Amino acid sequence: MRRLMPVLLPLLSATVLVLLLEALKRAGLLPVFIPGPFQIARVAWNNPTLISGNLLPTLYTATVGYFIAVALTLTAACIGVMLHRLRGPIYSTGIVINAIPVIAAAPLLALWLGTGGRTQIVIAALSTQFPLLVGAMQGLATVDERQRELLHVLSASRWQVFRYLRMPTALPYIFAGLKVAAPLAVLGAITSEWAGADRGIGAMMLYALFSYDIEKVWLAVLLCCALAGSAYGLLALLERQVITWERTRS
Repeated sequence: MRRLMPVLLPLLSATVLVLLLEALKRAGLLPVFIPGPFQIARVAWNNPTLISGNLLPTLYTATVGYFIAVALTLTAACIGVMLHRLRGPIYSTGIVINAIPVIAAAPLLALWLGTGGRTQIVIAALSTQFPLLVGAMQGLATVDERQRELLHVLSASRWQVFRYLRMPTALPYIFAGLKVAAPLAVLGAITSEWAGADRGIGAMMLYALFSYDIEKVWLAVLLCCALAGSAYGLLALLERQVITWERTRS
């Protein structure tokens, strides 16, 4: 029962919230632009292809952009830690990229690269890179000096120090960045779809706004929340499986 409590409590809270909102809607206490949960559920039940046809493109864009950002950012972080002169320029580049508003960069990238999937993947990757960069560089730079000196006494190479000391120490920081970046990839994919896309949660939300279809707008919002929350939850589960020594210590 103790193991089930972390799952049961959120489900119970969500159920109570849904029932409360439905009761408020039926009592006429909610504004017209907030539909009842059962209205949204009815739209989803009557239009299953609407969900699958828009959820899968956004999931694909966010996943590909996320993994591209992970590969490039972790490589840059490793280079910055191994070559200290490049640490500052790599950090500064990440800060500059993060400072550019995605909502403003999306139309410019669409003009440059077109409105296809390539632009959407690039925007999802750009939205994701900064938490990954900060977590990776902070983690790889956090090393116990006594352990590093011990490996030096044992004549360990730079690769061995990286493999057996830096990487295990950095994993909690890296996973913290991965968990923060996963919902950002979803938001970046949705923002990129606003710049021009035929399918996707962002396109569905935009079309629903133009037609003033409030139920579909909120359905798109809930799909975005579900996708972002699922991505975070999967990475949290993966973290528990990978960083076993932290769980044992707890």
